[in-house]
Amino acid sequence: MVIGLLAITAIPTVTGVGQAVSAQKKANAANKEKEKFHLTAVVQDGEEEDDDYETDFCVLKDGKLLVNIPLDAGFPGYAFCGYYFTYPSEEQHLGLVSTISDDPPMLNWLYINKDTHAVEYGARKDTLGHVIGPWGWSADEQFLTIQGSDDVFVAKLERDESGSQRWVVYWDPESEILATTEVQEECKPVRLRRAMLLGMQSKYVRD
Repeated sequence: MVIGLLAITAIPTVTGVGQAVSAQKKANAANKEKEKFHLTAVVQDGEEEDDDYETDFCVLKDGKLLVNIPLDAGFPGYAFCGYYFTYPSEEQHLGLVSTISDDPPMLNWLYINKDTHAVEYGARKDTLGHVIGPWGWSADEQFLTIQGSDDVFVAKLERDESGSQRWVVYWDPESEILATTEVQEECKPVRLRRAMLLGMQSKYVRD
């Protein structure tokens, strides 16, 4: 009987500990979502892994996310500096936002254009009808994901209105863009690496 009473008495304690652990995990996840980061691109430039290389920061320019290929010290644009934020919709997907200027300070949503699959940015009204997420991070917390995958992006060579070349990031989950680009060297698979602003990878924030 005494043992039974002790067991019953312990139930609230165990439940309380479990609830505290669960609450702590939720708090840690929320903290990870708020951590600001830049993006670099790991470019697949050949058949072998040794052929891959990493770019400088990806930038936002003319409504698109651009990759610095080839590495260019004078690469124009505003360096992506973003974090995760719940998108205001019925689904409550985890969205992605970035500052797009310092003066005045402005914040925009990142989204996938439903027609072109280009990764673009804009105000909430610009995102309506497009793919807004869910964004996230890979299992090792190094890479940006959308809809759970980090190996679904390509960088495609294009020209802007002035005729200057630029590499634009596209979402290519079925590899259709990669397969249909006439010149193979003008479309490269990329993975977008998260470069944490404070220099600490979020995997070191314990669950």
